[in-house]
Amino acid sequence: MTSIVRFYNSIECTNSSSLGVDDFKIDISMLSETVNILEAERTSNENLQINDFGSDGKIVDSSEIRTDLATALIKIGDMDNDKKLSDDEITELGMMKLDTKTIQKELREFQFNLRSSDHNLNNFIVITKGKYAGTILYNGPLKFIDDEHKRYFGLELCMDIK
Repeated sequence: MTSIVRFYNSIECTNSSSLGVDDFKIDISMLSETVNILEAERTSNENLQINDFGSDGKIVDSSEIRTDLATALIKIGDMDNDKKLSDDEITELGMMKLDTKTIQKELREFQFNLRSSDHNLNNFIVITKGKYAGTILYNGPLKFIDDEHKRYFGLELCMDIK
């Protein structure tokens, strides 16, 4: 089998497996716990070496957000009800990539091991502002779909794919 076929098969397995969704939710929970601990450390100790919620400190550009995630984010971020997510709305949410070195260090310290099919921390985004601050979202190529045909981007952000 070529590597492309193996990759495709692993994506299909992730798509059709509720177990894959469970592992994904565990990863999101571990990452959420990690960024919230980092934020508590940052605010209580005034640790200026850590950016908000363990982020890289840079607002993501709308072009960096995958189409399906942007569509799902309309539920929580579309302030002007135009059914689109603008750069201003992304800024309002404070959406940033994770600081991978900081997050990896903390995950090792807490002995958290990512279990889902995608361990690439560059594929995760954290919301750093507002009522959703500390929320981790998946912005990668894999699709985590449960038996009820819901595609998950985070613990609470999903969309029906029927």
